[in-house]
Amino acid sequence: MRVSICIPAYKQPECFKRALLSIFEQTFEDYEVIITDDSPDNSILDVVNEFNDSRIKYFKNAERKGSPENWNACIDIATGEYIKFLHHDDWFKEKESLSKFIKMLDDNPNDDLAFCASANCYPDTRIKNIFQPTTNKINALKKDPLFLFPSNIIGSPSVTIYRKKVNKKFDKKLKWVVDVDFYISILSENSGIVFCNEPLISVMTGSENQVTSSCQDNKNVELYEWLYLYNKNIKKIKIRQTRFICKLLSIYKIKSEKEILDMGIKLPTNILFYITLFANKYIFKDLL
Repeated sequence: MRVSICIPAYKQPECFKRALLSIFEQTFEDYEVIITDDSPDNSILDVVNEFNDSRIKYFKNAERKGSPENWNACIDIATGEYIKFLHHDDWFKEKESLSKFIKMLDDNPNDDLAFCASANCYPDTRIKNIFQPTTNKINALKKDPLFLFPSNIIGSPSVTIYRKKVNKKFDKKLKWVVDVDFYISILSENSGIVFCNEPLISVMTGSENQVTSSCQDNKNVELYEWLYLYNKNIKKIKIRQTRFICKLLSIYKIKSEKEILDMGIKLPTNILFYITLFANKYIFKDLL
């Protein structure tokens, strides 16, 4: 099996059906479709039953896993040489999309991760914009995987394909920056990355059911996760990431080291002192 197309599904059967239809329109056909269903009902299964294709492997979670553990469930089941995530509300933009993803890795055997530009769409499928990182940003990422912190120039897992042999899982402690952490993990071991400037994937934005909607501007999620990721990569952190953390602490009015410790983040004492000191300078400046 060349590629496992992984769909961690949760409700929205009409979106899920659009994703499946875009898969079965692909000219590249050596794939399996792994569906791990987190829905509380049978709406996703009802759509699956509309398709009579042996390449579909459907699994209903006994209890809701949530993201990213439902994503990891897909990875555990996948048997393909390559893993291609496609979130249930995203879809392949053209019939050749999958073959172009495959070609990126086939043509670059020393690289483990590839991604493409994306067409960001409104819920009614109208294109909002094309997300396409510049050549300079791509080159910066090749030099340093932490360039993704805090600038996720890759985007959603739906725009990526990677080799199953990298044997990576999404960190279950994260949901806001879980994809950034995942990419950094892969690229820290092999910084080779392939980029296609064509938007091969249509990515849904602005949906109320998306994780982004519940995480953005939420201190207990957004601030905690960036601090967690900062601490996780503390030995490789540069001034760029530290400045971002200081600014974020300022935005959320964090004034003491204790407030960070109370969040369960145990940074080295000298780093903890430094970032709270400079975060408070940001706060003081804002009050002038």
